[in-house]
Amino acid sequence: MIGSLAEANIDFEIAEFGGYCTAEEIGDFAKLAEEKQADLLIGVGGGKALDLTKAVGDQLDLPVVTVPTVVATCAAWSALTVLYDAQGRSQGYLPLKNSPVLVLADTRVLASAPKRFLVAGIGDTWVKWYEVAVNIRDEADELDVQIGTQTAKLALEILQRHAPEAYETAGGGEVTRAFTETVDAIILLAGLVGSVHGPAARAAIAHSIHNSLTYVPETKGTLHGEKVAFSLLSQVVLEGRSDGEVHELAAQLRQFDLPVTLAALGIERDPALVAGEVARGVQSRTEPAARLAFAANAEALANAIQATDRAGRQAIQKTYAETAET
Repeated sequence: MIGSLAEANIDFEIAEFGGYCTAEEIGDFAKLAEEKQADLLIGVGGGKALDLTKAVGDQLDLPVVTVPTVVATCAAWSALTVLYDAQGRSQGYLPLKNSPVLVLADTRVLASAPKRFLVAGIGDTWVKWYEVAVNIRDEADELDVQIGTQTAKLALEILQRHAPEAYETAGGGEVTRAFTETVDAIILLAGLVGSVHGPAARAAIAHSIHNSLTYVPETKGTLHGEKVAFSLLSQVVLEGRSDGEVHELAAQLRQFDLPVTLAALGIERDPALVAGEVARGVQSRTEPAARLAFAANAEALANAIQATDRAGRQAIQKTYAETAET
């Protein structure tokens, strides 16, 4: 890319970024872009770098091009920036006026990235339909909910069909149809779901649990999509779905080696204490939470997180037992 810019006689400046996407970092990079009189911003890297670039572009009304080097989230396309503090703890979300004008996703680069990043992207995308679906009401829904529901459903169907094969080949550099379909679901479809907003706020339960998990020090080494996957399982428990549905979802997530227990997130402390701590840290908007068909208070959340950990351990034990039998 650098060679192409030079060949086209385009003046450019490289600014390295390796931390968390914080309000302070956005301000610092915006100041730098103004000093350099930038006409266009190109973000290259993972989700945090792309989110930073998008936020700077939004602040300065500059067009943004994103070049993802991993496919761990939908950050390359979504009109949204995820904010953290300097310690990596969630600070909410920054809605943006526009999505990037161009997403340059080289599947050869993405297929060569470590498998774990694709897995995180699968987890972050798998959750979309479940999160949008709980906002559906008996009366006619707003157009944004309808778009989000149908797009998230398509993304989930694509992952169910193609992600297992993409998972097997990821990390080796091989670009298969299954890998390309999976990348499109993660970047394009999940990015669209995260970008469409209507007049009413939505309840995003799994991501709210994820946000609270970022305050648990033991989870610092885990990726966004990994924490979201565990949080999705907790949401399904919270909804009151049957044990069969919970265990089926746990098995689906485990086929990609996504975490379904607190221990898999690095947390070895008493699950009851951790569940209470995380539940108290969940910040849900009052209005959308009140419209849910199930309770989402701190007590219910704590019980759901504990039940998730138990269900996850049972799923793992079942896998070990089945493997031993064969």
